[in-house]
Amino acid sequence: MRKEVALHSGIRAQTGFTLPELVVTMVVLGILAAVAIPRFADRSTFDVFGETEHVREALRFAQKSAIAKRRTVCVGIASKVISLSVSTSFGGACASALIDPATGQAFSQTIKQVSVADAAFSFDASGTPSAAQTIAVSSGSSSQTITVDAGTGYVY
Repeated sequence: MRKEVALHSGIRAQTGFTLPELVVTMVVLGILAAVAIPRFADRSTFDVFGETEHVREALRFAQKSAIAKRRTVCVGIASKVISLSVSTSFGGACASALIDPATGQAFSQTIKQVSVADAAFSFDASGTPSAAQTIAVSSGSSSQTITVDAGTGYVY
């Protein structure tokens, strides 16, 4: 409904919204509410996606460190903790913790709010994993899979 407002020069201007404008606005708000609210009500999809990316980052860091240091880097995922260790000599067994450049401490990443399948494998000096890996990350009805390619070591 529009209401008329008198201007100082005697001309009347109409202000307000028309009924079609209000209906279109309500329809758009209804569609946004129907799509957006369910996505924010169930956070498990967001949590799984975020933690999956953290695990991928840690695995890529392990592979890149193995290539850069020309040493074997071992990956251990157990009890929702990712730990990385490095060999002290070329071709040797993993003996010391890999240092996280962000903290200057031994690399250890705790996985929160989701469950991650345990895994233990290593990257050799060329970045090739000891075996192909498939790691499941899940929470509630949402899950994602991380794959480490056996031939290239590519993490996706």
